[in-house]
Amino acid sequence: MANRIISVVSGKGGVGKTVTSLNIGLALHNFGEDVVVVDADITASNLGLHIGLYNFPHSLQDVLNKGLDVEKAIYMHHTGLRVVPAAINLDSLKADINKLNIVLREIPADLVIVDAPPGINDEVIKVLEASDEVLVVTNPEIPTVTNAMKLSKVAESLKTHVQGVVVNRYSGAPYELTPEEIEMMVETYLFGIIPEDYIIKESIYNKIPVVAYKPYSDAALAFKQIAAKLIGKTYQPPRFLKLKRLLGLL
Repeated sequence: MANRIISVVSGKGGVGKTVTSLNIGLALHNFGEDVVVVDADITASNLGLHIGLYNFPHSLQDVLNKGLDVEKAIYMHHTGLRVVPAAINLDSLKADINKLNIVLREIPADLVIVDAPPGINDEVIKVLEASDEVLVVTNPEIPTVTNAMKLSKVAESLKTHVQGVVVNRYSGAPYELTPEEIEMMVETYLFGIIPEDYIIKESIYNKIPVVAYKPYSDAALAFKQIAAKLIGKTYQPPRFLKLKRLLGLL
């Protein structure tokens, strides 16, 4: 039975919510945590595609609509990460989302990371209601941060604890909002910053979360720090990291 359900949400699509969910989940697994990542985006599911999981006999929709035991819908990636994918065929665009709370609690894992649908709609509300905590993912742009602020307020109104905001694809360019500005706008704790890193696209192409694909890349280190913070720990990168990169040792 799941002891802790953490949803990864965003005010709009395309901000890197699925990448964040998978990499935090894998980092937690590598830290020795008992974790499962769930794709709760019924209408636009793609978590499975990110890890090369295209064909699978059972999905979250089967659990919600047909009463399938959720354990039968759990699949293991070769990295060791366990996931519950959502079906991508047109016949599976609808699901009884009202059962999500019960289903998530029945997952045999201590930690459940939920990749929520983007935006603010009925499906997102159900995910928030089923969650103990939430991480709000945004990019450092005014429209995206504004939507993140709205979503954070909705979560608070539902008594779901907002752990904080994660700023993804941050480069520090002068046209981007600064972390301090984002924290002030969203009015919640800045939980972590994922730097802009070309290696993310490469890892998606290779169907391997960057935490495993390039474990000492800037993005992977940031995901590890966020995951560690979620379990009350501190992640320290290897000593002399830059030198080891230059020497090709990492």
